[in-house]
Amino acid sequence: MFISITAYNNDQKAFQVPCEPDRLILDVVNEHYSDPKREGIPFICKKGVCRSCVVHVLEGAEQLVPPSPLEQRALQVGKTTIALGYRLACMTRFKKE
Repeated sequence: MFISITAYNNDQKAFQVPCEPDRLILDVVNEHYSDPKREGIPFICKKGVCRSCVVHVLEGAEQLVPPSPLEQRALQVGKTTIALGYRLACMTRFKKE
C-alpha cells in the first residue's frame, strides 16, 4: 500500500510513499535522497516543534497512526491543521501490521 503526500515547505513536492509499518514518513521518504532537506521533505529539529516537515496527506491517511498531543498542538495554527489532512512527517508513523 502507498499514501500520497505533498511536502508543504518544499514547493508542494509530491511523493508516493510505501507504507512501512512503524516507520516515520520523514525517514521513508528521505532515505532515498543524498540531500533530503532539499530534495525530499525538509526538516530542522525532528522533534515536532519547528513545523518544517509539514506534509499534506492526500490519500491513505487511514494507514497512519493518530496524531500525538504534541503534533496536534503544533498543527493547530494557520492553514496546516490536522482536520485538513496535514501532519508532521517527523512524528507521523505508519500503523503497525
